Amino acid sequence: MAENIERIVLDIDSIIRQHLWFDFHVLSYDGRKLVIAGSEDLDYYHTLEVIFENVFFFKGYFDGWMSDTSAPVFILEVLDTELNGKYEITQGNRVFIFRTEDYRNDVIIAAGSVSYNTDTVFYYQREDLKENERIADFVKRDEA
Repeated sequence: MAENIERIVLDIDSIIRQHLWFDFHVLSYDGRKLVIAGSEDLDYYHTLEVIFENVFFFKGYFDGWMSDTSAPVFILEVLDTELNGKYEITQGNRVFIFRTEDYRNDVIIAAGSVSYNTDTVFYYQREDLKENERIADFVKRDEA
């Protein structure tokens, strides 16, 4: 399981670092599941959803942040007793970090697991969607 999470984190970071820049924001949180969306242009769409399950802790920015893609952006924190003690992170949670460019502090998430989705999700009404494209849930649908 640990190797799988490590592989997923590396995959997510690789997707992010294929771009010249990447911005993020909290898309949703339902009490257990946190979805962070990211893309090069969050005004119109996102191309990555990082999905955390069984979220224990979040320290970050709901409105969004930028990350420098010339260095690792998304990392899995190795066992750090100082960090675990500071934030009182309980056993069974993994600590994930998004490195931020525009803030002094990084985004830290403690959760049981992480996965991702690479659909393109548009923030406006659009016709003729292709495979792996959809309209965001918060976009009002046109009445027919």
